[in-house]
Amino acid sequence: MPDQTQPSTLPKPEQVRVPYAPNRNDPGERRFREPPAMSVQKSYRHNTIRLDLPGKVLIDVTPAGRGAVTSVDPGTVFGAESPVWIVSGCNTHGRLSTVYDQASSVEVLHEQLDAMDWTWHPAVLMAPGREWVETGAVVLGVSRDEIVSKALRHGQEAVLLWDKRGISVVATGLSDDVVDGLSVAVTTSPALLGCPMRFGADVPCTRQGGPFGSRAMAVATMWEQHRALLVSALGCTVCEGGAVCGDGRPTAISSSYVPSRRGGWQWGPPLSDAAVDAAFGEEGDDEDDE
Repeated sequence: MPDQTQPSTLPKPEQVRVPYAPNRNDPGERRFREPPAMSVQKSYRHNTIRLDLPGKVLIDVTPAGRGAVTSVDPGTVFGAESPVWIVSGCNTHGRLSTVYDQASSVEVLHEQLDAMDWTWHPAVLMAPGREWVETGAVVLGVSRDEIVSKALRHGQEAVLLWDKRGISVVATGLSDDVVDGLSVAVTTSPALLGCPMRFGADVPCTRQGGPFGSRAMAVATMWEQHRALLVSALGCTVCEGGAVCGDGRPTAISSSYVPSRRGGWQWGPPLSDAAVDAAFGEEGDDEDDE
């Protein structure tokens, strides 16, 4: 019987809530990233999965809702190829990762899938509220042992199995707090391709923070980074990632670690002088964050 535990039925906010990094000058634990809204194990049951299918068909796979007893069979999407697996290429070995770390590790995953001559398509996994996003692949027609071995070597704590019962967690053994789980019934729908910060609505998002004051600039900087993260993974048909404010874009002088199933944004070490010069060269005279 599928696991019918589902996320809250409360309506989504009009705009994605960014899990901001604490101010680096805050004392104690407040300097570290905001803890996740749900456990890592629960996040695998409730994530939304966007699949990029042949013919540029984008669909979202989501939990079917409280009380659902039937689930979309992946055979109706992919034909006779089974089983269907979803694997992330991000947050390898649970390490804090920058945007560039994530892009590099996903590229390696895709190259390895090609080298093994497996059938796969791009996939995006994200929290219901889009506090974090991962890119990876949906893989067809390989065995459980094969995909778990590949995911473990790539530093992933779990893969997702999609069959006629729904989507279930298959642990790789990398993390003690992620174990095999029961199936969650799922449904599919065409992906909404509007503003990713507005959950696909065809309206522009509104930047938070501002150009004046250290904290306001830090908030604006992190908001822009979160927006860029979502635009890169999901695209945007409203402004294609263009400027949303007339006062330019803030430019960070420190690196940052992206949010994940284990917490929000976190500031990293200062960028090199060359990286800062390059950033300001691209953005002109925009303000920095801190």
